[in-house]
Amino acid sequence: MLHAVEVTARFVHDGIVRNVLVTGGVGHSTRYLRDAVRQHTRYRDVQTQGRSEAAIVADILRTHLEVPATAITIEEAATNCGENAKFAVEILRRQRRPPRSILLVQDPTMQRRTHACFRRSLRDDTGTGVLSYAPFVPRVTDDDITDPDGNVAWSLERFTALVLGEMRRLHDTEDGYGPRGADFIDHIDIPADVMEAYRRLAHDHPDSTRPGWDG
Repeated sequence: MLHAVEVTARFVHDGIVRNVLVTGGVGHSTRYLRDAVRQHTRYRDVQTQGRSEAAIVADILRTHLEVPATAITIEEAATNCGENAKFAVEILRRQRRPPRSILLVQDPTMQRRTHACFRRSLRDDTGTGVLSYAPFVPRVTDDDITDPDGNVAWSLERFTALVLGEMRRLHDTEDGYGPRGADFIDHIDIPADVMEAYRRLAHDHPDSTRPGWDG
C-alpha cells in the first residue's frame, strides 16, 4: 500500500496527474495499513488510531511527499473495493469537468478487481477512460513476498490469503463481485487452468478462504 502512495506522489511531481482522489474508509485491511505506517521509519509520525485509510494516506502525501493539499480529495465512507469505485465516481461526477482519464494506482494484488470496479461504475461515462498502474510486481520467495528493493511486502500466509480472496471476488458466483453476487463488476471469464490452480491452493490453505481473512 505504501508503495502505491509513493508512486502516486511521483506521478504528481512528474506532471502525469494533476489531482489525486484517495478513497478508503475503515475495512478489513485497515489494520494492515495502520501497522505499516506505525512501523515505517519515515511515516510513523502520521497518526493512525481511529482514522480512515484515506485520511492516513492523504497525510502521508501532504506531510512527507510534498503533494499540495489543494490537489488531494479524500473519500472516507468506502469499506470495500466496490464502494471505493462507486463513491469515488460519485465525487467525480459532481465536479464541473469530469476527468477525461483516471489513472488507478492500487496494491498489485487488488489491481484487477479495482480496475473492473471502476470500469463498471463508469459504464455510463463514455468520455472517461480508465488506466491502471501497479506500483510493483511482487517477487515470491520460499519465505515471503518482496518488492523490487528486496523489502518484505507480505508474509506468504498473508499473500496467499490475498490471492485467494481476489479469486473468490473475481469469480462470478453469489460470493463474488460479479452480476451473480455483489454486482460491483461485469462478468469476467477466468481461464480453466487459473481456476484449477485456485482450487488447489484453496484446498491446501482452507483457513485462508474464510470471509474477512483476506480483507
